[in-house]
Amino acid sequence: MKTFRGHWWLPDDPDSQPGTLTISNRGDVTLELIGGFDLSVRTPLPGGGYAVSANERPMPLIYGLAGNQRITVQDAVTLHSEARFGLSDRPNYHRISGTRAFVGVHLPEEEHQQLWQGCWVHLENFAYWSGADGVRSSAELRSKSADLVEVPDKTVEVEGWTYTSVTRVGGFDFDVRRGDISVSGLMSARLRIDAPGPCTIAELDTRVKAWMDLLTLASGSACGVIGMSVIPVSDEGSRGGCRRREDYPVHVRHLHEAEPNADVVREWRFTCDELAFEQAAAAWMPLQAKALEGTSAYFGSYYSPGGYTESRTLLHAVAAEATHRALGELKQERDIDLDTFADRKRRARAAMQTLDEREWLDRKLRNDPRPITFRDRLHDIVSSLAPEAVSLILTDVDEWATDLTQTRNGLAHRADGSGQRLYELAQATDAVLTAYLLARLGLNAAVQAKAAGALRQPY
Repeated sequence: MKTFRGHWWLPDDPDSQPGTLTISNRGDVTLELIGGFDLSVRTPLPGGGYAVSANERPMPLIYGLAGNQRITVQDAVTLHSEARFGLSDRPNYHRISGTRAFVGVHLPEEEHQQLWQGCWVHLENFAYWSGADGVRSSAELRSKSADLVEVPDKTVEVEGWTYTSVTRVGGFDFDVRRGDISVSGLMSARLRIDAPGPCTIAELDTRVKAWMDLLTLASGSACGVIGMSVIPVSDEGSRGGCRRREDYPVHVRHLHEAEPNADVVREWRFTCDELAFEQAAAAWMPLQAKALEGTSAYFGSYYSPGGYTESRTLLHAVAAEATHRALGELKQERDIDLDTFADRKRRARAAMQTLDEREWLDRKLRNDPRPITFRDRLHDIVSSLAPEAVSLILTDVDEWATDLTQTRNGLAHRADGSGQRLYELAQATDAVLTAYLLARLGLNAAVQAKAAGALRQPY
């Protein structure tokens, strides 16, 4: 948790109020003021005086100065305020929640500005996934020195955006005792994202979320943002492409609260040993953007686990359909080809006796493309997986597709998804979706088979 004590004011009201900004480990932004802002909305009346609305003025930005640090709180709303008796319209106490806080800068008042060139992101499990095994060292205990091998940066450009994995190795600490000698060191990895030009914070958020999803897919465990800072575009940058060196920490409530001190995942589905950083980024970023609705549902069960088994099963079914709708290659087919249909229709019309009969035939006799059903999509997903992976997840593909279709329809239309194997159905569907995404990344059968790791037995 971080706290900033200082003075705070609105852009159109420079009368500052003392208070404390608190940022929780999950990124909740809360500002508590001793005093507060006058947010009343007054409308002048024809006969003099004014009417005061029950609604408050919005607070798109709040500026603060904590020590020598400038801070901007974005998109704030009142949580609680206590009225003050007397002539002042300001409250005695004002508790405010903000969507986001920028440390080190006062943002301009205009909304949706392209203020940023890129960002630095510290993500859970990124250091291990991107290649922790590339760090090698030799230590000389008597002189307490170590030789470190520099890990080169890895960079890839995808659709104009540049992604760079930056790994740095710190010095070693030597603890020499009479009984034992221990050596410890630090390796840190960060992801740098550079936009093709000035961009909004929302555009950066979209890319950061995509990397969270990729690491969650690779590890099988929710991966969150440990820290993030944005790189502003300088005045020179808007004209000549230069950018300033400083970056500003930004805090926002995340989908998943990161645990940087927790143990690293032990059973990985894949790391950069199986799929190089450059290949993973090049394949995943357009895939995730194309199937955003489906992957959001899929990863939602990782970022917010728990709940009823019925709701998880329905969410997996929704994720399967939406993901395949975006990525699948099934095409609607007709019962018969157009030429055969035209010939049959011509002969049928010739057999009709009256104009009314022929018009009825034209209305009823159709050869429209057959809709792609939910079951069609499930079977097509499985057909794209390696047979070795399928055999570890499902014993009978048709039975699984039938059960999931009936369960989805029952939950969606009758709130009835009961079944003796509902939990196993949810797990198997999650495993199928995992293997499907791994296959779409181009990963082989051995990696796809790791999707079955959480299953006690095939469904």
